[in-house]
This record gives sequence, structure tokens and C-alpha cells, in this order.
Amino acid sequence: MITNLLFLVQKIRRHRGLSWLLILALLLVSIFGNAICYYKFDGKTNPDLSFVDAIWYSIISMTTIGYGDHYATSLGARLGTLGFIVILGLSTFTVFLGTIIDRTTQMILKGQRGMATIYSKNHVLLVNFPSEARVAQVINELNCDKSQKNRDIVVICDLDKLPFSYPNVHFIRGSTIDHDTFSRARAVDASMAMVLATSYSDDNSDAVVASTVSVIDSINPNIHIVAECLNERHRSLFDTVRCNAIVPSFRIAANLLVQEVHDPGITRMIDTVTSNLTESTLYSTKVSESSSNPDYTAIAKILLDHGVNLVSVNRGKESFAVFNSLKLEVGDQLIYISTRRHDWADLKTLI
Repeated sequence: MITNLLFLVQKIRRHRGLSWLLILALLLVSIFGNAICYYKFDGKTNPDLSFVDAIWYSIISMTTIGYGDHYATSLGARLGTLGFIVILGLSTFTVFLGTIIDRTTQMILKGQRGMATIYSKNHVLLVNFPSEARVAQVINELNCDKSQKNRDIVVICDLDKLPFSYPNVHFIRGSTIDHDTFSRARAVDASMAMVLATSYSDDNSDAVVASTVSVIDSINPNIHIVAECLNERHRSLFDTVRCNAIVPSFRIAANLLVQEVHDPGITRMIDTVTSNLTESTLYSTKVSESSSNPDYTAIAKILLDHGVNLVSVNRGKESFAVFNSLKLEVGDQLIYISTRRHDWADLKTLI
């Protein structure tokens, strides 16, 4: 019989729902059992005593607060307090508090280890961890963007624990080509995803990144995805997946090195206009409707008078930095330098 009892206790401990149900049931028995005894025996000599007062007395006694506004005087009420509160109630309440603390601790540890589920919306997925400095830099840039302020960022990688801590950064540990990993990261509710290289010395990085993009797109077709490509020869890997932008980081870095050799100062300018840490930075907006002034040369001059420097017009796969007689078309993407982000409605009003 003792073996069967121990087996039952072990089964209850393993079954979370059943253990919570048993604890709550014992708490209710303790509270109402003592309340009934107190109301039945002490109510005979105290006509002002209500059953609500009896329940209040039970709860306050079980929590060991004991205000003293109610206390048992009759033998029956005292025996009820001894059995239902001292013996059953206190032990059950202690287990109840211990269980809450244990569950809370487990949730915190799971979150730190990246095994919990994220409950965010419109958040940013930051996938892979090529280096601590690189990921920290990306997070700082995201946090400095005024339009993205306080947006949750979910870092997804195979580390045991993140080496840093930010108030708005969460961690999901797992394979970046596993649907379960992105399910825990709530990719279905994310608005943006940045897929970094797995490592800057890994020849297979681009293949993994392309596979990751495919997985994210299959979960959330509406998410905006930007991927990092290390080797230009691997660009074809991204032809079969939907990716809003591919950033060839090594090629851009090489171009800047050559530019800086020929024309000193360009790197400093690029660093300034591409960082959210500076006052003026690069922004983009899409032309959603036509304008009464369709000439980009005239538009650039007008916008410059309002502190908006139009530097490029993207149309399809082409990018125009010199406008000449280029005319405005709906769908064009405007790249400009400004102290804040403007949508097309704002720019059209300035024009």
C-alpha cells in the first residue's frame, strides 16, 4: 500500500496540471473546512459573525498574518483551526508558494538558456551569431532607430547563453533551419528578420543563410527579410527563395577600402550616414502616387531646401544616383539623408 501511495505521489509530481489541481483542492478544503467549523461553533455565541468573516479568518490564519480581528474561542472552532489550518493549511500553503517559486525559477532559467517561447508581436528576428561584437553592434543600431525604439529583438542561434543582456532582447536557442525554433520565436508574428552569416570563416555560411530564409518565409510570407551573403559566387543560392534584400558585406567592405584609398574621407561619410547613432542618416520611402512635379532633379533641389538630401532612386534592379532627366514613377524607392524618417506623403507635401 505504501508503495502504491509513493507511486501516486510520484505520478502527481510529474503531472503539472494534476499537481496544481491537487494543491488548489487541498487549499480549498483547508479554507472552507476551517470556515465551516469556525462559523458553526463560534457563530452560536457571536450572532454578528458571517460566513464571509469565517472565510477571511481562514485565509488570514493560513497565511500566518493573523490580524487578530477574528479568532477561535470555542473548542470545536479551535480543533477545526488545528486540523484544517495548522496541520493541513500551512503545509499546503507552503507547498503552493514553493511550487510558484519553482515554476518561476524554471521559466527564468529556460529563458536564459533560450528554451522558452517568446510572446512578442511585430518584433525583429536576429538570426545567427557570427561574433559578439557584430551582433551587439546590430542591436545597438536597431535600438537607436527612433521608429524601432522599444521593439523586441529575438536573437536566434545555437549558443548556450547570450554573452550580453538588453531589456528588449530575448534569446531562442536552436537550429536556424528548424521550424520548431522559429515557432518558439513567434516568427509568425514578427515584422522583420535579419539573417547574419553563421561565421565569417565558414564556407557553408551562405547555404545555411539561404535555407534559413526559406524556413522563415514558409512560416511568415509577409515578413521583411534581409540576408547577409559573404561570397558573391553564392548569390544564386538566394534566387529560389524570397528575400527582400541581400547584403554582400565583404564586397561592400572591399569597395570602401578601395574608395578610401583613392578618395580619402568617403569611409567616414559612409559610416556617418549609415549609422542610427548619428543625427543624420539614410532612410528610404516608396513613391505611392504621382506628383505634380515629376522631374527628380527639381525634386532633389526642393527637398534639399527642407533638409532632405535625395541621393538615389531605385527602380527595379537599377539604382540612379545622377538624375539628369529622370522622371518620377509610382513604385520608385527614394533613398535620402535626413534627421528623421519621412513617408511619401510627407515628401510630396514638401515638393
